[in-house]
Amino acid sequence: MEFQTRFSTTRNVVLSVAMVALVNVAAVAQKATVEGLIIGRNGPTMSVKTETSPRVTVVLSDTTKATEKGGFLGLGRKDPGIAALIPGLSVKVEGSYDADHKLIAQKVIFSGRSLRTAKQIDAGLNPVAEEVAKAQDDIKTNGKNIETAQGDIETNKKDIGTNTQGIASNTQAIGVNSEGLASNKQAIGQANQRFTKLDEYETKGSFTVSFANGRATVSPKDRDQLTEFVKSTADTPGFMIEVQGYASATGSPIANQRLSAARAEAVLSIIQQTGAVPLTRILAPAAMGITDQVGNNHTRSGQAQNRRVVVTILLNKGING
Repeated sequence: MEFQTRFSTTRNVVLSVAMVALVNVAAVAQKATVEGLIIGRNGPTMSVKTETSPRVTVVLSDTTKATEKGGFLGLGRKDPGIAALIPGLSVKVEGSYDADHKLIAQKVIFSGRSLRTAKQIDAGLNPVAEEVAKAQDDIKTNGKNIETAQGDIETNKKDIGTNTQGIASNTQAIGVNSEGLASNKQAIGQANQRFTKLDEYETKGSFTVSFANGRATVSPKDRDQLTEFVKSTADTPGFMIEVQGYASATGSPIANQRLSAARAEAVLSIIQQTGAVPLTRILAPAAMGITDQVGNNHTRSGQAQNRRVVVTILLNKGING
């Protein structure tokens, strides 16, 4: 009797240890790390191309930590936020997969050199790759539906020839399938129309912040007006905020490039502090340097016009159509 009691106790301990081990293995299995190139970004959804997969869907949130490595041996670190995650950036994503096999990102790591290269590529561009891929998938699905409906029509025609009694029923079925064809063709037409507009953007509105010569500080007046402008766009569906900094063509080009970047970062910080716009709706700030001079640099008033940051609200015609 004593032996049976000890045996039962030992068995229960072994089973408990095994169950704990299985739970730990399952928990570890949920974690994942992928490395690759960002090929698309639409708000909180990001696509990453890896060596083993043409596209991994990554879901971002305001709690996702974005870290930039730099300095000697990559020991220097910055936390620029998920607004820096733009197409063309080489990243390492740490997180876990959900039930739809989407990677929920907890941490995204990238190098400063890769970020500079991606910003140069992304300056003035807008994210449309994800919308184009979705429209193409919709077109393929509609095409398969048409093929299926056409196959049903051929089957019904054979039934008409072999069974006179089923002619009325089959004719009705053909009519239903014809309506399905018309509906699918209409859906394809609508998808094609939206597809042609996926690379077209319209400006919902813009706001210009002016700066003093050689400065990157936003005046209290511009800060208040910028805050009101950003808050007014919070209820606009599918919007993206673009921030572009400029400098006048006086002084050295290197200094002007740095100054335009500092101005864009200052405006971005104010936008984030409003709390009215999710970080996933803000594009990385672009330092445009002395490009797109709107004023005459031979006059003081013209130079003042060129010292600016332009905040633009963009809407994709293909999505909002």
